Amino acid sequence: MKKIFQITLILLFSISCKAQNPILPLYGNSSNYGNTEGAYYKDIDGFQNQFLGTWLYTHGSTSLKMTFIAKNMVHSTVGSKNYYTDYIVGEYQYIQNGVEKVNTLANLNDNYDELYDYNLCSVSQIRGSVFPKCVECPADEKRMSMKFNDPERRDIWGGIDCAFAMRRYFDGGVEKLKIWLRYDGNGLERLYTFDGPHTDISTFNLPYGEYVLVKQP
Repeated sequence: MKKIFQITLILLFSISCKAQNPILPLYGNSSNYGNTEGAYYKDIDGFQNQFLGTWLYTHGSTSLKMTFIAKNMVHSTVGSKNYYTDYIVGEYQYIQNGVEKVNTLANLNDNYDELYDYNLCSVSQIRGSVFPKCVECPADEKRMSMKFNDPERRDIWGGIDCAFAMRRYFDGGVEKLKIWLRYDGNGLERLYTFDGPHTDISTFNLPYGEYVLVKQP
């Protein structure tokens, strides 16, 4: 009974501490982000929720499937500051002409301490005028900027960096997700792996471009 009582006290103390954290808006608050000790930068307006779930692009025998999940109140320590943030993370499968090129979907079953161990991780809101540009976006519309990785390209230094953005919208009543994967590297003619040797790899398994995916049940 004593042990149960001690565990209960610890849980109540933990909940109490979290309840006392100041809750601040995650978006529209860039000047303050990370500066308030113990703050919880929360997606108050639910902007991230629109991207959650599974989305599918198909063209003949080529397909791209992406799944996104929420990671709420993730703890970060930067310098002397401790704070919490809401994120979304994702994984994907790309099949080209019937051949699977990459499939990281199983990673969503893992609870990584470092969010960038997931191959897609939310970064910030961006407007359509920000690279990669969205010519069809209304001026006041916000997209989601993501950190994108390819598990077979993580050890390549320079040259194949990218900008990744996504936009949720409806087309004829169908819920769709448009993603932009654009080259944003330094243009090196010869790339290097982290252990030194040159490599001829200059792209991800998922080709640069724009894709429109449909929300799956």
